[in-house]
Amino acid sequence: MARSQPILFEDVFDVVDKDPDGKKFDSVSRFVCHSDLYEMDLHIDLNTELFPLQRNDKFSLVLAWTLNLDATPGSEKYDAEFPAISGRRTLMDNYDYVMYGKVFKYKDNNMKVEVYISFGGLLMKLAGDPAKLEPIEVDSNVYLLLKKL
Repeated sequence: MARSQPILFEDVFDVVDKDPDGKKFDSVSRFVCHSDLYEMDLHIDLNTELFPLQRNDKFSLVLAWTLNLDATPGSEKYDAEFPAISGRRTLMDNYDYVMYGKVFKYKDNNMKVEVYISFGGLLMKLAGDPAKLEPIEVDSNVYLLLKKL
């Protein structure tokens, strides 16, 4: 499917809780978050050494299908020098924390949809209005971009 914009979803979240089931790993925490704009609920595992968060912190979250600002597809192969060599600006330039993952489950619960994404074992569940989450498809690869506000 051809897309004119790289961003699939964007919202601002407040951290409601941290590690509600207890701490499982030294440098990873599970955060429970909520957004006021789209009334989304988010559960997300993050590396707290790279992106420290606490209760009541606020952050911007973006899901994108490509990092290219012109919405062109990225390379299917790993490139250790990207984007340093190219000198091109990407979505990453505006964010503090970026992960690459795969949508593995899409669950429709009447008026709410749940989207599940794995980022190499770090998991995310985003739940809310089906119209806002419609561009996100199962088995698609996505980039998660976060920035503290």
